[in-house]
Amino acid sequence: MLSRDLQVAGERGEFFRRVRTGEFVAIYRGAYVRASEWEAMGRDARYLARIRAATAYAREPLIFSHESAAALWRLPSVEPWPRRVHCLSQNSAGGRSNGMFVRHTVGVPDEVATVDGLAVTTMSRTVVDLAAASAFGQAVAMADAALRRTAHPISGVPGTALGKDDLYAELELLPLRHGTARARRVIDFADGLADRPGESMSRVSMWIAQLPMPRLQVRLAGASGRGYVVDFWWPEFNLMGEFDGRDKYSNPEFLRGRTPEQALHDEKLREDDLRALDGRRMSRWSWQIALSPARMRAHLLAAGLH
Repeated sequence: MLSRDLQVAGERGEFFRRVRTGEFVAIYRGAYVRASEWEAMGRDARYLARIRAATAYAREPLIFSHESAAALWRLPSVEPWPRRVHCLSQNSAGGRSNGMFVRHTVGVPDEVATVDGLAVTTMSRTVVDLAAASAFGQAVAMADAALRRTAHPISGVPGTALGKDDLYAELELLPLRHGTARARRVIDFADGLADRPGESMSRVSMWIAQLPMPRLQVRLAGASGRGYVVDFWWPEFNLMGEFDGRDKYSNPEFLRGRTPEQALHDEKLREDDLRALDGRRMSRWSWQIALSPARMRAHLLAAGLH
């Protein structure tokens, strides 16, 4: 809700009384949402609410870019979403950044996409923009997810057919003064086989720690003959690796109708079956290790990597 839409003095007075009692919270100056709805939202939904509020507030059409485009494309953010929304402007149009908007005056691309009824930079442009401006791990996690999206679409989000060649071609088109080398490193490193942000950040930490890089999402047979897909596989060390994130045993996609207890039991049976063949070893880690090159190095060396 925008306070500027309340034209009648009595309506404005009643509304701000409700704000003072905590029924509504301001997400921007002049833009409000019911407190109960805000409290129920996760961090992704809150940032999408900010984008919708900015859309309603703006007096001109917007083309969302950078983190805002990534949120609309449902790309995962390892870092907290920014408070402000990002959009593109023509160089000549100017337009200042403020408490609600970060305006990038780099020109408007010929091709834009539509997500949730809003104009956004294409998936390839979004990834390259972020690769040029974001921290390496954050950019890799989003690039991995964007490449994976081709084979694993999300309901309600336009389908994409994105490959590394598309990202390199987009990089050549981008009017960058800074960040070209950084973006190229992200594209070089990105891999659409990475299944989750935690796997992406694990790979980044392995690379920084100068560890041997694993194969991703490899199907291996257990002693029973049943096949399983493991997150990481180092065949030269006979070592399997799995990232166990905070939500693994609460995520409906992983649970597939099972209780967390059933999923944990099934995972133990899976690991026992995999380890029973050829003396394989299994190493598991959480976000704490995934985000720390030093901890990742110590953890994997202890598991038998060298």
